[in-house]
Amino acid sequence: MDERALELLELPAILERLAGLAVSDPGRALADALRPSPDPDEVTSRQALTAEAISLVEQSLEPDLTGVRDVRPAVELAARGSALDPAALRAIAVSIERGLSARAALGAQEASPGLAALAARIEPQLAGLADALAHAVEDDGSDLRDSASPALRRLRRELRESRARIAERLRSLARDPSLREHLQDDFVTERAGRPVLALRASARGTVPGIVHDMSGSGQTLFVEPLSVVEDSNRLREAESAEREEVGRILRELSRQIGDHEEALRALVEAVAAIDLAVACAALSRSWRGAQVTPSHEVVLLGARHPLLDRSTAVPIDLALAALRAVVVSGPNTGGKTVALKTLGLAAILHQCGLRPPADHAELPVFDEVLADIGDEQSIAMSLSTFSGHVGNLVAILDAATRRSLVLLDELAAGTDPVEGAALAQALVDRLARQARLTMVTSHYQELKEWASATEGVTNAATGFDPETNAPLYRIALGRPGTSHALKIAERLGLPRELVDEARENVSPERRRVADLLAEAEVAEERAAEERMGAEAERVGAEAARLAAEARVSELETEIERVRASAQAERERALAAAERELAGTRAELDGLRAEIRAARRLERERRAASTPRAAAKERERDRRLGAASERAARVDRDLRAADTPLAATAPLAAGDPVVAPSLGVRGTIVEIARDEAVVVGRGGLRVRVPLERLRPDRDGRADAAAEQAVTIRAPTPTHAPSELDLRGRTAEDAREALRAFVDSAALAGRDELRVIHGRGTGAIRKAVRDELARHPLVASQEPDSADGATVVRLG
Repeated sequence: MDERALELLELPAILERLAGLAVSDPGRALADALRPSPDPDEVTSRQALTAEAISLVEQSLEPDLTGVRDVRPAVELAARGSALDPAALRAIAVSIERGLSARAALGAQEASPGLAALAARIEPQLAGLADALAHAVEDDGSDLRDSASPALRRLRRELRESRARIAERLRSLARDPSLREHLQDDFVTERAGRPVLALRASARGTVPGIVHDMSGSGQTLFVEPLSVVEDSNRLREAESAEREEVGRILRELSRQIGDHEEALRALVEAVAAIDLAVACAALSRSWRGAQVTPSHEVVLLGARHPLLDRSTAVPIDLALAALRAVVVSGPNTGGKTVALKTLGLAAILHQCGLRPPADHAELPVFDEVLADIGDEQSIAMSLSTFSGHVGNLVAILDAATRRSLVLLDELAAGTDPVEGAALAQALVDRLARQARLTMVTSHYQELKEWASATEGVTNAATGFDPETNAPLYRIALGRPGTSHALKIAERLGLPRELVDEARENVSPERRRVADLLAEAEVAEERAAEERMGAEAERVGAEAARLAAEARVSELETEIERVRASAQAERERALAAAERELAGTRAELDGLRAEIRAARRLERERRAASTPRAAAKERERDRRLGAASERAARVDRDLRAADTPLAATAPLAAGDPVVAPSLGVRGTIVEIARDEAVVVGRGGLRVRVPLERLRPDRDGRADAAAEQAVTIRAPTPTHAPSELDLRGRTAEDAREALRAFVDSAALAGRDELRVIHGRGTGAIRKAVRDELARHPLVASQEPDSADGATVVRLG
């Protein structure tokens, strides 16, 4: 790519922002050196890496490459036999650790095959080298750890002990009362690496030793006492041994680094490529770049210059399909040059691996982006503006191919307008046939007319507000723009009479054309505003429709959830009711067993009536009464439980039925009013209220039917023949009546009398309804005053 064109299009400013987003030294260096590629396959590969990195960044899964250095120069020195310092060793260790971490992280991401392939170039065997470096070097890279080798640990321990011993001896001397008055200071210091005391010069002979230094005034001597000289000498020997051991360790570690030179170079290059891809993703997301669709045509919708503030920059549309050249015209400062740079940068960014800032983008891969933008005047080279542009045009004509993008600002300006217009027309005509796409800006009316009449070439106008005389920075394809030079000059402060005089000097034909173009521009602006308004309304309506559909979907989902919940609740309630019913039936079966046992005992009692037997009889009667009460309660519960589970279809003669509360199972032979005659096992017939019958689903009436048994026995003392229900509620009266009838039946009574009184008639009605449903009641009739009912059992 032409470096001059890249500078004119401000690519260096983009790369500076890109490098600022890289977190590693190699990544920043690679960003600074990034250039657009003319190879379609390379561009596809770069865009794929950026797309993968965008996905990682959006999920906060990008690898952490912070702290990775470009260690290749240090590795090269190590490979040549040089010993690296601890700081260089630590930088290499950190780079290896970060690189291996990135390899592991990207290897686990199936959606990032390109980045994973880059990370796979980092050799896992470097982990051993990183461990050795981390074991030997301090985290800040200032020195080797004591644990770098056993010898180094021993030597440093000896050094610490020797220094402490010498310091203690000197402090002891300094505390000696006989010497204290001769010391200039009471602290221990060093001169030339030797421990000394600060002694007054007048007391030189009081401390035998070696003078290593004297103060500037000559009043203080720095003396090493003879008593510590030998220890100091041994300390120097230990320090020398420690330095030799440190040097040996550094050389050994550097040798290992040199042995991994190729692997370390590959690591740095892989980290740089990964870091660059992540930086490209971050920058593309920052300006909301569009994923480019590869195409032979150029289509940019909602494109912005990436260096302009997104909140204020006006997006432009450049739908340039099937065009070979575009002539952009309009007022100065109206956005013509920005449009050129926006197109050029979009192409360059795409081929660098970045996503251009646009809502939609379709671009080919250009082999060259050639540009001539700005003033080329040079006093040093004796070049005028026109001469400088012509020199650039010569180079562009030599370099342009069928795959090139050419961008020319103010083509052939700075010379005679007639000749300049003719030259501009010839150049655009030539480039339209030679290059893939040529875009120029111009004020030449002749060039605009030629563009309108030439196939494959079109005009484009920058917008202008006729009310404020200010540019709108929009691009309208298909019509030429007007310069509005006089309006702009007046807006910028030229005297109105001067502008009016200039306007009179313009030919009527030119004024008429300018007026027509201005009217067309106004009409187009209004139409564009109406279209935008209609589109906004359409978008709003569509959003409302989608919101309504989403709400309907939510409501339907909620309804289904409520239905499912209600169904599950009904099923749970039904299961609980059936479980409770089964338990009640089991309890009733137990009560019936007790009743049968009581009947057997009654027969036995009658067979042997003795005093002892009489006592047993009373106990049995008590148990029998309690069982009767429980049977009445269970019967009431079963009757309540039978109701919600009853069959929905009416019963008829021939239906197999069961009465769970009575223990009756058989077949209906006759139905009279609200009772049915049921034939059970052995042909036994029993009358049962319909409300107590349920369909027998098993259909085995005969096999499980139970026969009714009539027990006649002397009336026990606790089973009276008369029951007074006056003053009770209807429900209490029903329960007491059922227990009274059951006990009387078990005691063998044939006729009973129930007193209910006349009153409101509620108790009388409850009594007679209950007697009508009771299976042991054969008949009932009121007594003479209707305040009681006579009951006959059958």
